[in-house]
Amino acid sequence: MKKTPHKFTEKMEETYEQLFLIRYHDIVQLAREFERAIGKEKTFKIIGDLFDRMGVEMVKKMTEKEPINTFEDFTASYKDALCSPLFSHALTAVVEEETPKKLKLCVTECLWAETFRKMNAQDLGYVISCQPDFSMARAFHENIRMERTKTLMQNDDCCNHTYYWEE
Repeated sequence: MKKTPHKFTEKMEETYEQLFLIRYHDIVQLAREFERAIGKEKTFKIIGDLFDRMGVEMVKKMTEKEPINTFEDFTASYKDALCSPLFSHALTAVVEEETPKKLKLCVTECLWAETFRKMNAQDLGYVISCQPDFSMARAFHENIRMERTKTLMQNDDCCNHTYYWEE
């Protein structure tokens, strides 16, 4: 006899765009309420610290099974992630330069930026989605550094991620 999956585990037929809007709508509303109560600076500090910690925890879980020991490991892992179902549907990214100690990407479409733009919350979107990239890079390996001077979230024409391996 075939066992029927529980209703909680059934798959939905939502688009990635719909899922992002659902995921972030309440977070934006809650953050705006906290801004009114305690101010934007305190709110963004609390949220930024939280999402930094969450990003670092996520990287630690990802690298438990396959540790990042070299920049080559990081580059392979990062490029694999870009091909995953989530990132391949949420980002349009091109590797512009790849050397033994540098990985440069250009992101020209970002569903996170689009989602927060639709909610008029790009300032919050940066704190939640973009700012954690720096601490997450360091969490992959202590020798990895990230630079970025432009983001779609801040209305630039692209996100210019550059990762370095520094001995």
